[in-house]
Amino acid sequence: MARFETPDPQNTIRDIAGSKQNPIHPIWRGIGFVLMIVTPIMGYAASILLLDLNAQNRWIPIPRDLIIAGKDPYLLIKLFITLIIALLIFLLFQIVTFFILRISSPSRYGPTDVPPVRYTGRKYKR
Repeated sequence: MARFETPDPQNTIRDIAGSKQNPIHPIWRGIGFVLMIVTPIMGYAASILLLDLNAQNRWIPIPRDLIIAGKDPYLLIKLFITLIIALLIFLLFQIVTFFILRISSPSRYGPTDVPPVRYTGRKYKR
């Protein structure tokens, strides 16, 4: 153990202002890691599905400039659609998280708190 190290660093984590932080529970770190891996996979699967449905129904014509030579000619299109869908899935997760936290979190003010004063500024007289 170092000279200035405390034996229990879990209880002494402090931020820049000096206040103690609430450490994140490890299960939430695991869920975040799983979502970080699963979201692009879901986006890639959805992009393949959309390209197959587009080939059948011809919703949007694919420009010849985006088709490349090689094993997978639609690789650029798949990556672009994957990125867009992954961002939309992430946005959906954020909106759901926002509503869950808004519903489940305690009120902003406790029973002894006074609501903030709405200050509109000084009235200037000439």
